[in-house]
Amino acid sequence: MNPALPRTPQSISNRRFLLLALALLASSMAQAQLSLDISLSVNGSAAGEWKPAIIQTASNSIVNNVGYTTANASLWFHDISVDSDPSISASVDVVNTTGSVQTYDLIFSMLVSPAITGSSLMGGSVQGGVTDTTGDGAILSTAGPGTALYYGRIDGVNVLPLFANPKSITAGGFLSNSDSTNAGLPGPSMAGPAVNTSIGIEHEFTLTPGDRATFTSVFVVTNAVPEPASLSLLAFGGLMVVCRRRR
Repeated sequence: MNPALPRTPQSISNRRFLLLALALLASSMAQAQLSLDISLSVNGSAAGEWKPAIIQTASNSIVNNVGYTTANASLWFHDISVDSDPSISASVDVVNTTGSVQTYDLIFSMLVSPAITGSSLMGGSVQGGVTDTTGDGAILSTAGPGTALYYGRIDGVNVLPLFANPKSITAGGFLSNSDSTNAGLPGPSMAGPAVNTSIGIEHEFTLTPGDRATFTSVFVVTNAVPEPASLSLLAFGGLMVVCRRRR
């Protein structure tokens, strides 16, 4: 049996730095608690709010496909994923179950921790579509002056509009049509504000009776400078190299 090697002051110091780096990493990861809130307003009045469970898979965090029904709409949410980077992507089908044109305001909001205290970079994309189910044509349109079909949101404030008013997507009888656009992607590369509490996506639109609107959207934000967790990773990697060289 080989006798235990004596601990030198240098080896003790290396161990302490290693434990400190691991503690910083654990602290950063523990702070990244994901939470998603979905809310719907119809004609300016609250119509529903949901907090679907976030499921951690081997590669990312997702929400199981789920449907909700209100007095004015039927909604189907699918392919929702969130990340502590932070980023959010989601697809939704909204069916106008009434006999008249309705104005919908659908908001996805995800809590962010830790905050991005300095400047950020952001980017977003949206594909919007409409399907006629009644045979008389369908129209998906912006809700009026100063609105857009898509917004990227930071701390509850709209910061990235896409498909700004006036924008309409139309489809003939029993047909579908769609359009798409993006900004700051690939990247993100657009200058954005600090992120204190949340990011999100908002869809504000009007939809003809009986018809279906669809949105597939992405909003991504990143720190314009290295985050504490990234610095910890760099410090950890550098420390491992130093430790190996001194053995």
